[in-house]
Amino acid sequence: MKKLIKSLPALGLALAATMAFAFNMPSNQEEYAIHPENGNWIPLSGLVEGRDYQCDDEGDCTYDAPNGNVIKTGTFLLME
Repeated sequence: MKKLIKSLPALGLALAATMAFAFNMPSNQEEYAIHPENGNWIPLSGLVEGRDYQCDDEGDCTYDAPNGNVIKTGTFLLME
């Protein structure tokens, strides 16, 4: 029993480190959008919202990657 009690701080530290890594979100997230005409994924790196594209009205506008997690809502409009 004493052995278990002495190892609790180490177990707590390991649990805290595991939780910190599990819930850590990446700070530089890649954004993608679906091209309104052909449906292909467009990487938005290098494009500026308001100048190169807009998110208007309702719907899903930008995604974190082609796996489908929505970052911004709105209709994606590409300004060419």
